[in-house]
Order: sequence, then C-alpha cells, then structure tokens
Amino acid sequence: QNRNKNTTHFFHQASAQARQDYQKKLSMTSTPPPITTFEINVSNAAFKFNAAHFVAYQNFRERLHGHNYTVSVKLCGSRTISYDGYVVDFGCVKAVTKKICKELNEHFICPMLSDVLDISTINVTEEDDKHGETNQAVEDSIKIVCEDGSIFVFPKRDCAMLPIAHSTTEELAIYLWGKILIALDAQELIKRGVHTMEITVAEAVGQEAVFRMKVPEKGLEENDPLVDVRGYIKNGDIIPMPCPTETEAAVTMATKSKTLTISKKRKHNKKGECACTDCGKVFSQKLQKIADAINSGKLEKTNTDEKDGTKKICVADLEAILEKK
Repeated sequence: QNRNKNTTHFFHQASAQARQDYQKKLSMTSTPPPITTFEINVSNAAFKFNAAHFVAYQNFRERLHGHNYTVSVKLCGSRTISYDGYVVDFGCVKAVTKKICKELNEHFICPMLSDVLDISTINVTEEDDKHGETNQAVEDSIKIVCEDGSIFVFPKRDCAMLPIAHSTTEELAIYLWGKILIALDAQELIKRGVHTMEITVAEAVGQEAVFRMKVPEKGLEENDPLVDVRGYIKNGDIIPMPCPTETEAAVTMATKSKTLTISKKRKHNKKGECACTDCGKVFSQKLQKIADAINSGKLEKTNTDEKDGTKKICVADLEAILEKK
C-alpha cells in the first residue's frame, strides 16, 4: 500500500515537472517566420436556409422565387495560435452560424431599405359575425407595393425584415458578416489573433458571393454603419451589362435602358396612367399625325362592315398611319 502511494506521488511530481518544462520550452521558442499564418474555414450541413425573395430595382423586378442558401465562414489569424491550440474553436463558429441561419429559414426575405418597394404593416381582421361582435385582429401582415404595380401580402411572422436594399447574395453576405461577428465578439477574436473574417453565401452550386473585411478593434453593434449595405452601393443609373446573356434581368434592362435616360421617375394620374411630360408630348404627336392623315384624305379604310358593306376605320388603319415616317 505504501509502495502504491509512493508511485502515485512520483507520477504526480513527474507530471508537474513535465508541465513546467513545457511552459519553459514555449517561452524559449523563437518567433515563427513571417511567412507562416493560420486561418480556419468552417462549413457545415446545418449552415443553410431556404428562403423566398425577389430582386427589385428601378424599372425591374424579378418574379417571386426561392433558393436553398448555404453559408461558410473563414477566420484569418496571425502567425501563432492560442495556448489551447486553436485559432477559434470550430464549435463556437458552428453554434453561432447555425443559429443565425435557422432564424432565416423558411422566410420571405424582405429588403427594408429598398428604394423601389413601398413596404408597410397592415392588420388582417375578421369580418363581423352574426352577433355583431367587433372586428378582431388575426395577425399583422406585410404589404409590398412594387414599382410595376404588383402587390404582395405576407404574414409578418413569415417575413425576415432585413436591413438590406436588394436581397442579393452580396447584400446577404454583408448582413450575415455583421450578425456572426457580433455573436462571436470582435474583441475576443482580436485577442486570439483573428484580424479578418470572410463570409461566403451561395444561392446555388457555383453561384456564391463573398464579403471579407477586417475585424474592427472597437467591436461591432447592431445597426453599425460598418455593415450598412447602403455604404457599399454605387449611386447613379444602372448600366446594362454588355455581355451576351439570356437572363430576364439583362433582357429587361437592355430594352429599358433608353427609358432610364429619359426619366428616372414617372408621374402617374389617379387612374395609374403615365402623366409625365415626355409621354404627353409623344401622345400629342401621334394624335396630330392621325389628324393630318384624316384632313389630307390619306387615311385608308380597310375594314368592311358585314351589314351594309361600307368601309370603316379600324385600329390597324391607325397603326399603319403611325408607322409611316
């Protein structure tokens, strides 16, 4: 029994001595060469969310559709790792990213900073019943009126109201960068030697956007100007892409590029008809052209009435006049 006690005491002393020797060896180790660096890349099957959206900007709107989004995180560290052997524990990054993706899963992505969508909250109420009871609110809904007149109404609880302008993967990457950094704590990352974080968001295989930025030493808070997407968007008209493509966006912009240069904002009357000066001038010119054709006797009647056999003016006759130069 005494021998066992002595043996245990011996190994305890040996273990303590080993730890001291290890600490001493670490302190004597020279600084790693400048070419070394550490970084971690974290992706996981749980880093995903299924969401509906549509991109809208001046004179263009996508149809409502959805994607199976995936997210990955990269943390760039220094030339050394922390005493625990980590740049950052994978488990921390996984827990944070999984939680944020879950919050977006199965939602409609509502871009609250859009300049072409009129977004408002409405109350959906039940009709008065036979007993004359007052209306009772069912739940709040989000109403979206688009530039082209389309109207969408979604239950508010089904919407992710995000501080973005276009719900593109690029802007989602900025949003997620901010959310993940806040959850990981920027100052704690800096203590561990992490200087840059990169977020990749993919809406499909081979279609991904990357946002990379230095971790701010002062940390990050909700609604921080550093992650305000408007600070990363250029001002001015949208230039149609010169490359050949069959995407709906490119085709629409190619046909409407002239409209963009004529008028940025069209005025409409109470009936929803265009009332801008440019359209008014064009309409007057068309009417004058038809009047001149009538007065000069050049307006041909091509439509024959089945009852009396007389020639009458039809729409095709008017279109033919307008097409003549």
